[in-house]
Amino acid sequence: MSVAINQLDRGDEWFDFVTPGYDSNGNPNFLDDTGQLIEGIYTDIENAVYHALDAQSSTGIKTFAKGRHHYFRQYLSDVCRARTKQQTYTFDAGTYGHMRVLEPHNFHGNFIRNPILEDFADLNPLETIDQLKAALAERGEAVSGSRAALIERLHAKDPNVPIFEKLREGVIVEFLKQHYPTFIYTNDELNSVADLYGIVTTLPRDKKIEKLLEVSPDQLIYEKLVEQHVIDHIVWDDAKRVEKSTRAHPKANWLLSDGYPELTVIAKCKVTGMMLKVRFDWLRFDAIAVDLKTTLSTNPTKFAYQVRDLRYDLQQVFYTYVANLAGIPVEHFCFVATEYKDADNCETFELSQKKQSESKEEMFDLLIDLKEALDTQNWYGHTKSRATWVIEV
Repeated sequence: MSVAINQLDRGDEWFDFVTPGYDSNGNPNFLDDTGQLIEGIYTDIENAVYHALDAQSSTGIKTFAKGRHHYFRQYLSDVCRARTKQQTYTFDAGTYGHMRVLEPHNFHGNFIRNPILEDFADLNPLETIDQLKAALAERGEAVSGSRAALIERLHAKDPNVPIFEKLREGVIVEFLKQHYPTFIYTNDELNSVADLYGIVTTLPRDKKIEKLLEVSPDQLIYEKLVEQHVIDHIVWDDAKRVEKSTRAHPKANWLLSDGYPELTVIAKCKVTGMMLKVRFDWLRFDAIAVDLKTTLSTNPTKFAYQVRDLRYDLQQVFYTYVANLAGIPVEHFCFVATEYKDADNCETFELSQKKQSESKEEMFDLLIDLKEALDTQNWYGHTKSRATWVIEV
């Protein structure tokens, strides 16, 4: 792709050089035989793969802008302060809202809204412990035990009794069967598979699952699939409103059309020689770049503070620079901001030419400084000389 600009001069369009991230055999088109990055414009590179690419990103540049020590801690040190609890699938409404707006084909059919009691109102389902005990007593069954035990006892006695947990479970199971017909769901199924691996079947279900995943991490189990594909109803509804508000805004809806979602661009910096990468939320065929932000407020003044604090200005000029290196004539960059928590609204924003010029100059200074830091491994804090600060309190 490093020759794309010259080719574009002959009348080619930049999108003629867009390449699938993987070939027909599943091999990455963005890596050569030695595992080195190949400059280009790529579709369908997974988010986790993109973040693992050995190239500098706008997030890295924004981190470096805080100070060399921040960059070192984030990207080069062996310090890990991430929580040990699995958080992979606990996405928020902003994440799912992005998916619904930018990649609806990857959202619909892959996720289901977690059913709530109101969804079965016409069946008058049993939900409270008192209701469960009353139904058991009517059938001459014991009313002692935990909530889970009461549910299982009542369901075993009369499978036709509408119990909320069982109704909810049934909806989820039907959804999963459409996509994962071989998943383990019932206790009998789990016992059968556990026995194949020599796992004691008298263990509690959660312990059997834990041991099974130790010997077969890719095993498809109901609880695991629920974590990955069932979205809390509040998060689901918030994400749906993000999509609705964004698409209801005429300019935003126009911006997020006629283009590519989640487009990855890899190029070599002409100033430093470092490999750079960006991942556009949306890039229109006319080379207008769009970044979708879910935000607490679309008030212009408050969003301007967010741009300043989160350095969206550096993001914009970095994305534009990398795109231009790859032969994409990006000149216009627009932020589509959507709020959903306290109100539902969408606004579009652009940075002033003055701010763009200032940020572009800062970006090049940061790239040069970052290259020097990587070469010298000098990761000082707020002063290169290490002099003592004289402060007045």
